[in-house]
Amino acid sequence: MTHALRTFDTGIARSRAVLAQPPDYWSYSTLKEMALCPLRYCLEHASYPEMWAQHGYPLLPSPSSLFGNVVHGALEMILEALSDAGVASPGTEEATQVLTGLGGLRAVIESETTRQLALLEGNPRLSDDRKRRIHRQLRAQIQDARAQVQTYLSRTQFVPGPSRADRAERKKHGSAKPRRQELADGSHAEVGLVAQGLRLRGRVDLLTVDGARVEIVDYKTGAESPSHEEQLRLYALLWDADEVSNPKHLKAAGLTAAYRDHDMRAEVPSSAELLELSAWVEAEIAVASREAGSRTPTARPSPETCASCGVRQLCPTYWAAVAPRTIPSQEDSWFDFEGVIGEENGQRSWWILNDEGRSQMLLRTAATAPGFVVGDRVRLLGLRRESDPGVVSPIGAMTVTTEVFVFEGTA
Repeated sequence: MTHALRTFDTGIARSRAVLAQPPDYWSYSTLKEMALCPLRYCLEHASYPEMWAQHGYPLLPSPSSLFGNVVHGALEMILEALSDAGVASPGTEEATQVLTGLGGLRAVIESETTRQLALLEGNPRLSDDRKRRIHRQLRAQIQDARAQVQTYLSRTQFVPGPSRADRAERKKHGSAKPRRQELADGSHAEVGLVAQGLRLRGRVDLLTVDGARVEIVDYKTGAESPSHEEQLRLYALLWDADEVSNPKHLKAAGLTAAYRDHDMRAEVPSSAELLELSAWVEAEIAVASREAGSRTPTARPSPETCASCGVRQLCPTYWAAVAPRTIPSQEDSWFDFEGVIGEENGQRSWWILNDEGRSQMLLRTAATAPGFVVGDRVRLLGLRRESDPGVVSPIGAMTVTTEVFVFEGTA
């Protein structure tokens, strides 16, 4: 079945969005993204063939999020290896041998760091200077990442499982992925769960089956959040509804969010609560699928939501309802701004004009080629408010992290 292309004209050069079709299966994170702002979800998951060949809008990673990815990715690799070996605890001699086989803990961290940095290549929003800064910051945190992974592992308990000889045999013959099947007794890392009837899926960091007792653990590299308990309860629903992994419908007995320095135990939903949760998920997915298939996804702007949005430069609602109309008065405050590039005021400064052609702000840059020309209508992300005794007008300064987005058909 073919679908007609749905496009969203953002008005920004090289940024016409080809909206994706609704996914076959939703996850906790994609449902949360859609509930937060459907337009944001659709723009982040669209394709931009004039910009790059990859799917989705190129987002700007923060060093802290990349660090979390390194820790989580290293944990994933180690837990999967320990799970495959059927070890009883990360502290056993057998576990040490498994880790040695991976090259050691530091080697795993360095490998995952390299992998995360490689994902930045080709991102059209990252300048070479910005990439170098991120590389230096992430490499400098390898020892801290190693300490974090050790802390998580020290609190992890395993239940030895049966031999994984069949999986080893498949890997030896090059099989990409083992087929989904009933989970036997033991600790299983990176378990994909699917609720076919609900069109819901998720991936559990560590799921342990010990007879009739089932424990679900999700590792969190950030701060504790109420949403983590909600996510764990959704994993309990997924486990209950997965006819392949859990054909006997064993109930989850424990739900844990594991943070760096403590664990948070979430309340396991009762059978009645699972039914209510299932009905809620079904309704959420129906709404999300309609929005994802719409030609005009709903925008839900707010200062809090838009501040962390990676596609706000493309969103007309943000610029109409949230972005500042006037320049902030507080020195060193950060802000976004839209206007027209007026005449040059020096080697590295330009006047920003409003729609009536009146000067609103003096824009200062650190580069002689800032990415625009006189007459361009631009959206500027991340300006810093400055003042100068010799300049009456407010000043917006571009820094190495400021981004310039030029409208099509200007200049």
